Amino acid sequence: MAEPRDLGALRRIAAGAIGEPGRRRFRLMALSQEGAFALMWLEKEQLAALGDAIETVLDAEHHQPPAIPPDDVQAVPDFPASADLEFRVAQLSMGVDQRRGRMVIVAAGAEEAGDPSVSMEIGFRAGQELREQISAVLAAGRPPCPLCGGPVDPQSHVCPRHNGHHQTT
Repeated sequence: MAEPRDLGALRRIAAGAIGEPGRRRFRLMALSQEGAFALMWLEKEQLAALGDAIETVLDAEHHQPPAIPPDDVQAVPDFPASADLEFRVAQLSMGVDQRRGRMVIVAAGAEEAGDPSVSMEIGFRAGQELREQISAVLAAGRPPCPLCGGPVDPQSHVCPRHNGHHQTT
């Protein structure tokens, strides 16, 4: 993997989805302090795993939102109309810089496609906000089937637990 472009401490990070449930595309948007904008397209499972990793770090660090002063990541600024970097994420990883009290996220594109890689840093409060956004984005999708866990389409759902013969609505 090529050396990732370092966005450093972010001014803003956000997760979102575009499209109707069942046909959504998931994205992670990052804006550096210098104004570089990275737009990363992810699979739903990758976004969910990032949210879980953030939650694990916050739990391990005993993060309490009121006890931590606000980070330098602002929730107000909009993202630019066009991205400096835009790619589909092939691999996503996260770590913690305990000395600086920050989470480090590395998103790598597919090497064979020549996609870039970026690294970025967020504070614990920004991580908490991102985790909440990810939860909201995932909850806005199709509900899971209570039997198999697969997504239930608005029309119906053919459940494999019933060998495909019973439709759950």
